[in-house]
Amino acid sequence: MSISTASGTDRWLRRAVVAVTALSVAVTAAGCGSGEEKKPEASARPSATKSADPQAKARAEVLAVYRSYWDAQVKAYAKASPVDTGLDKYAFDKALGKAESELVALKLNGNVIKGEPKLSPEVTAVNLDETPKKATITDCVDVSNWKLVKEKTDEEVKLPKERLTRFVTTINARTVGDKWMIVETQQQDRTC
Repeated sequence: MSISTASGTDRWLRRAVVAVTALSVAVTAAGCGSGEEKKPEASARPSATKSADPQAKARAEVLAVYRSYWDAQVKAYAKASPVDTGLDKYAFDKALGKAESELVALKLNGNVIKGEPKLSPEVTAVNLDETPKKATITDCVDVSNWKLVKEKTDEEVKLPKERLTRFVTTINARTVGDKWMIVETQQQDRTC
C-alpha cells in the first residue's frame, strides 16, 4: 500500500488505526460512549460465579488481548518496526499481515506514527461452541492524537482535513490453540 500521496496517506492511516486495527477489543455499546467500562452489578452469589461464566471470561480475555494488540501496535508504529514490540503475540493471520505491510510502508517513506489512539472497544459477539472459538469486537477508534511524522525531523505530515479521525472498526478474534488472538480488522467509512 502506497502512502506517498496525501489521500493515500489518509487511507493508510485510517486503515492502520483500525488494524491497527483494528483488531482492534473494547467499545462502548453506542460505539463511542463515555469511555467508561461497565461494571458488573452486585450479586448475592459468591464471586466464584463470575469466573465460572465462560462467556464473561472469554469477553474479558478478548478485551485484554485487543488492548495488548494496540499497545504493541503503538510501539511498532512509533519506530516503523515490529521488532521487540510483541505484535506477533496478539495479532495473527490478516491482522498481522496488514500491520506488517503498513510498517513496511512507513519505513519506506521515512515516517513513524507518534502519540496514541483512544479506544472504546466492546465485545459484541462470542461463540464458544466452535473450534476455534470466535469473538467480534466493535470499537470507536479516535486517531486525532496519533500523528504521522517524518522520522528524521519529527515534522508532522499534513493529511487531508476531511479525513476521518474517529471511526468505527470491526475486529475479529479467535483462538489459536487456547490463546485468543486478533485475526482481522475492518475500518468502516463512518464516524462514531
